[in-house]
Amino acid sequence: MRLKTTVPSIAVLLWVALACGNTDGAPAGEEVDVIGGTGPAMQLVKESNRIFGVVDFEDAGLKHSKDYKTGGLPDATGVSLFFWQVNGTPVQYEVRFYASHDEAVSSGMSYAIEGAGPEAIIDPDIARYTEGLRDRRTIVHTRGSPTPRYGDFVIYGNVIALCEGRDAAQGAERCASLVDALDGTGG
Repeated sequence: MRLKTTVPSIAVLLWVALACGNTDGAPAGEEVDVIGGTGPAMQLVKESNRIFGVVDFEDAGLKHSKDYKTGGLPDATGVSLFFWQVNGTPVQYEVRFYASHDEAVSSGMSYAIEGAGPEAIIDPDIARYTEGLRDRRTIVHTRGSPTPRYGDFVIYGNVIALCEGRDAAQGAERCASLVDALDGTGG
């Protein structure tokens, strides 16, 4: 089973690296949707020269809850948990900070795929990054067993945000709302 998810993930990573490298002639900053067979249904990668920090998320209206250790998450400079009201519903975000957009994509993409989407790895015996793993799980009352909390993720500038959602579509919608809010802060 591990091999089944690794091969498509590598293909997605290569496609995203090419898209972020602008080899297709698309203007810098254009949103690129990646459809993959594993992980979230939509992974949004939006290039930006902005370097975001915790204060940018607070300025966008998110409540900073706590920080996680970065051990086990290559090149991450910080990881924080935030809460935000989206259409009157409290939503949780795990935000992973990197030194640059390129580092977020190259070092963090495979870990984001493992952390979000219907096939997210929430078993501590299998997950590569286990810090905050309990917060990446939720219990759905109809099933009674842990399921992934984050429906999708976005890579925007130097951050990767895992966005809470019951499915990939809802997670993607909440990621898009987050990007819009960060754009509104001006930086």
